[in-house]
Amino acid sequence: MAEFTFFVDAELYGFGAGELAAEESDLHDAGVRSVDIPTEYGADLGDRIPVRVVGTPKGLRFYAKLLNVRDPMQLEELERVLAAADARGEFLEDL
Repeated sequence: MAEFTFFVDAELYGFGAGELAAEESDLHDAGVRSVDIPTEYGADLGDRIPVRVVGTPKGLRFYAKLLNVRDPMQLEELERVLAAADARGEFLEDL
């Protein structure tokens, strides 16, 4: 498993109340193990909120697509995090 924090448009995500095009079972089937949307930031982050996701490489990529992440820096960082976790042997079953 790996953890990655996506920074997403707060308006789009609706501060945690946004609807994703997936059910909880879809997330688990794809390899997402947990999603955490911290509430302690309030409006301090302006128009972007952190969404922490733990999962397999497939699950994290799936969640990125659900969030419609297109920021090249975030996608590059996601791949770097996945490569580092893979190098540590954290992904033995699902690449």
